[in-house]
Amino acid sequence: MSEGKHVILLVSQWCPTCPHADALWRRLQEEYGFKYDVLDIATPEGRYWVNKLMVRSVPSSIVDGELKFVGVPEEQEARKVIESSS
Repeated sequence: MSEGKHVILLVSQWCPTCPHADALWRRLQEEYGFKYDVLDIATPEGRYWVNKLMVRSVPSSIVDGELKFVGVPEEQEARKVIESSS
């Protein structure tokens, strides 16, 4: 259904809510089958997205190259984004 979608979750080691966002996206990834990556903002790839989208907080969810959520998304809102056509 959503095989073309790509979700990137930006996290950091010190973030207390990042594991909750990761758990949500992993659950949805199993259900919908989209590509999913978790990037620490301390890595070069993580820094790339922070700079490109001017991310100020983690967790931040990027869907198909666009910053969609800051913080842990509500499950229904995350589903809407995944189910929407790109």
